[in-house]
Amino acid sequence: MTLEATVGTIAQFASYLDELSLEDISPQYLRESTQRLRAFMTFLDGQPPSVYMGKKFLALLRDSGYAPASVESYYFAIKPFMKYIGIEFKVSLKRRRRLPSYHSSDQVRSMLAVIAGRTDKWAGIKQRDTLIILMLAFTGLRKAELLKLRPCDIANGFIHVRQGKGSKDRVIPLAQHLVKPLKAYIRKQGISSADRLFSIKEKECYNIVKKYALAAGIQDLSPHTLRHFFATTLLEQGAKLKEIQELLGHDNIQTTAIYLDVIPQHLKGSIGLLDKCLSTSLSINNISRSISRSRSKSLSLSLSSKGGSLCGSKSKRERPSLPLSTSLRSRASPSTGPGSEANYASGRAAPIAPGSPKGGGTRQDLSLTAAPKIGSLESES
Repeated sequence: MTLEATVGTIAQFASYLDELSLEDISPQYLRESTQRLRAFMTFLDGQPPSVYMGKKFLALLRDSGYAPASVESYYFAIKPFMKYIGIEFKVSLKRRRRLPSYHSSDQVRSMLAVIAGRTDKWAGIKQRDTLIILMLAFTGLRKAELLKLRPCDIANGFIHVRQGKGSKDRVIPLAQHLVKPLKAYIRKQGISSADRLFSIKEKECYNIVKKYALAAGIQDLSPHTLRHFFATTLLEQGAKLKEIQELLGHDNIQTTAIYLDVIPQHLKGSIGLLDKCLSTSLSINNISRSISRSRSKSLSLSLSSKGGSLCGSKSKRERPSLPLSTSLRSRASPSTGPGSEANYASGRAAPIAPGSPKGGGTRQDLSLTAAPKIGSLESES
C-alpha cells in the first residue's frame, strides 16, 4: 500500500466526518459514529475501503464476542460512509430477539431501602440518589433525558422533555408521589430554575443505579432497565399500548409492543379457553361415569329384588320357606285376623292397619310398619 493511498483513505474518513458534523444529528450519534468509523479505519490499516474489508471487519467483531446488536451498530455507521465514497454496502445480519428484563416493584423498593440505610460519610447524597431512582422508575425518562432535566421543565404537573432521542419533544405527566421529593430536593440543593437537577455525567448515573441494584441483590438492573420497569408496570395496571408508546417517545408502536411479551397478560385469555375446554370435558366424563354407575346399581337392585342372580351365576333361586304348620289352604285363603301366622310368614296379605275391621281390604305388597321420618334441612345439608 502506497503512502498516497493511505493518505487518500484517511482523507475520505475526515471528509465524511466533517460533513456528518454539519447534519442535524444529536451530539451522541455523532460521537458514536466517529468512534466506530475510527475503529474501522484502524482495521483497514491504510488499505482502501471495500465491501470485502467491511464484511471482514464485521466478522472480526462477531468472532471477538461482540453482541449482535453491537455488530449491527457498527454496520449502520459504516454503511453511509461507504455510500458516501460510492460503494454499495449491504450485509444481512441475523438479529437475536431479546426481551427486556422484568423487575418488580419489590425490587425497586429494596434498592430504595439500601439507600435509606446508608450511614457512611456519603450518606448526605441519599436524597439525590433516591430521587434519581424514583425519577427513572416512574417517569420512563432515558438516562440522557433525566440528566438534561431542569426545574423549569417541570410545570403544572407535567415533565416537558426537550430534544429527547431523535431531537423530539414530549410531555410526561408527573406522578403525584414525586412532587414532594422533587420540591424538597430543589429547595435543599438551592437549584435555580435553569440549572440541571443532577450535575453528574451519564457514566456516573449508570454507576449509581448499578451500585444500589447489586447491593440489593439484583444483577441485571441499570438506568435503562428502570425505563422497562416503567413500561411493564403501566401495562400490568391496564394502560393502553398507544399511551405507553407516547410516554416512552417511541416512533413505532412495534417497539413498544415488545413489552406485551414481557408481560403476556393478553395471552391468559387464550389459555383460559383450554381450561374451560378441559373443565367441560371433565364434567362430561363425570356425568357419564355417574350415569354408568346409576345404571349398574339399578340393574343390580332389579336383579336382587326378583331373586335373580348375576349373569353366569350357577346358583338357583330359593323360594322363601314357610312354617311346617302352614297348610296350602291357609296360604291360598289368607285370614284377615291380626295374628294370622300365614299372613306374616308369607308376607303376601298383611293387614293395612293393625286395627282394621274384619273383612278389611288387604294389599298384595310388603307394607311399611311405620311412616318414614322427614329429616330437617340441617341434617340434609
